Amino acid sequence: MTEGTIETHATGVAGRLVDLLVQVYGEAPPVTFTAWDGSRVEPESGDADIEAHFESRRTVRRLMWSPGQEGIAKAYIAGELTVDGDLETAVRLMRDYVEQASAKRALEPADRREVLRLTVQLGAVGPAPRGPSEPVDAVTGHLDVPGQIRAELPAGLADAILGSGAEEADARTEIVYTVPEPLSAAIARWESEGLVVDAVQDAVADERERLRQIGGRLMEHWDAVVDAVGVQHTRMWRVSLVLVRDNLERRAVRAYAISGAPA
Repeated sequence: MTEGTIETHATGVAGRLVDLLVQVYGEAPPVTFTAWDGSRVEPESGDADIEAHFESRRTVRRLMWSPGQEGIAKAYIAGELTVDGDLETAVRLMRDYVEQASAKRALEPADRREVLRLTVQLGAVGPAPRGPSEPVDAVTGHLDVPGQIRAELPAGLADAILGSGAEEADARTEIVYTVPEPLSAAIARWESEGLVVDAVQDAVADERERLRQIGGRLMEHWDAVVDAVGVQHTRMWRVSLVLVRDNLERRAVRAYAISGAPA
């Protein structure tokens, strides 16, 4: 590809979207794209079973202002981006695509002019979209979704999603994420409360499986959860569970099981 030029992939909005991403990142995205005008482009390589739906120009504008994990999550929560297929696979593929492709490519002035031209064609020029009004942790993969579910849903519905008390962690075992609280601070907190730490074990694999199961049960009870807390909040929980699992797999956050007893 020569400077300032792109290979045209298809007609319609989806084709221009792919052309825009190629111009920015130097390669086509690894999932199928569909757009608000009904146009569709399948990936040249990647997972054709994952289909990302751009619901409006606002989706493009958000992702241009905030590429990567944060923009994808916010667009999903707001309902501007919907996904057919496994959401976790879609998030991982798009996150890898943005992070790896952008690391290889620096935009020259001619490239920037072409990006602007395509963005104008898509009608997506404008300030960064506001919202959704969800906590920042929801889009960084550090949110305690099980804790929120327990606190915000009716007890019976929370039990159905999280499991009964017998299935949850033992009262003398705490799962600690190293973000935002470091492991040393968690141990110091335990000791300040008169507990003796007996063991600290890596819990990444167990946590990823626990969150996978919670995410599956959340989908099973989707309509009831939406009735209780609203669709954006429910979507926030779903994508947050995906992001936490992804960050655990990438070791961007670590999880430890701390066990102990009174001094």
